[in-house]
Amino acid sequence: MALVRDGAVAEIAHAGGFAYSAGTDLLDSVADAVTEAFDALGAPAGVGRICLGLTAAPLQPDRRRRLAESIHDRLGGAEVWLGPDMVTAHAGALGGTAGVVTTAGTGVVCLGIDLSGGAHQADGHGYLLGDSGSGFAIGRAALRAVLAARDGRGPATALTDAARDAFGDLAGLSQHIYTSPAPVRVIASCTSWVAAVARAGDPVARNIWAGAVDDLVATTAAVVRRADPGGGEVPLSYTGGLFAIDDLVRRPFLDAVRARCPGVLVHEPLGNPLDGAVRLLASGLGPYTPLMLTAGSDAHV
Repeated sequence: MALVRDGAVAEIAHAGGFAYSAGTDLLDSVADAVTEAFDALGAPAGVGRICLGLTAAPLQPDRRRRLAESIHDRLGGAEVWLGPDMVTAHAGALGGTAGVVTTAGTGVVCLGIDLSGGAHQADGHGYLLGDSGSGFAIGRAALRAVLAARDGRGPATALTDAARDAFGDLAGLSQHIYTSPAPVRVIASCTSWVAAVARAGDPVARNIWAGAVDDLVATTAAVVRRADPGGGEVPLSYTGGLFAIDDLVRRPFLDAVRARCPGVLVHEPLGNPLDGAVRLLASGLGPYTPLMLTAGSDAHV
């Protein structure tokens, strides 16, 4: 979270993320995480507006409003702009202009804004139903390959030794994952050693990365087609931790998406999602207005 004064970031503070738990309401968990980040900034007085792009922004309007109002009440009555993280990611990467932005980290989502202001989304469906090509999907594919090789259902792979270094005795691997308090995070954290094994030439690991890129390209192409069905020029950018992996993700992704969608104009990201939130606070929601919910609109700017 950042404190913004006169359109510029004055201070940044970090706090732990929210956690899914059967014993805790997700809205309370997200509100707790936002409050923790706000407190880490010193709970500054006089904050007029808070812009939040959250992975866990509820899809249901009533639940999203409950969350926004809870944050509004907790943080001193500031006006709250609340929406999905794809909004701040898009605003950060393309500066609020029309185009397509693919976000790939633990999860995956792609958002396109067309010239008329219409929004087009692909994926963002979470680790059980979507997130194709994500860090989670890569880690899961690697662990599946390790277990398949151990069972004799799949080919031998150097991923086995790497998984043993990461987790210890593989006899308890499944149980370790299922009993983890944050299994999605644990599985996504495997990407570093899956990358190392791929770079060493292991064919199973290399196929996992190639498949992830294929999935990211398919998701992106789906939005490009909808954002400009006429096949014209479409600005395209990207953000998220996976794109920091230049050799296995960023370069092959850009090469493949250019081949599949010849009209795309690739733009290096102008900034990250935090920069996007700062930009929205300075310039207004613009085309993102239908995607964001406002609570406490009587607050000063």
